[in-house]
Amino acid sequence: MQNNNSPSEDRHAALERILIDGFLEVRGHTVHSASELPAPEAAALLKAASEYASLRMADIESKAHYVDAIHGSS
Repeated sequence: MQNNNSPSEDRHAALERILIDGFLEVRGHTVHSASELPAPEAAALLKAASEYASLRMADIESKAHYVDAIHGSS
């Protein structure tokens, strides 16, 4: 199977996974241990982790665009 993702997409996916793993770790879980929780609890925890990662990714991207703007990059 061929990977059609750009290096940027791969970096974003890797960062998102790191953020999710960190969110879970602070709560005493891993992706594996979360999957062993009762289904409703696992779903809620993984949803919260995904939402956290999405918000952090948006924050990071926003700050990167701001830095580019003040330094005149396009």
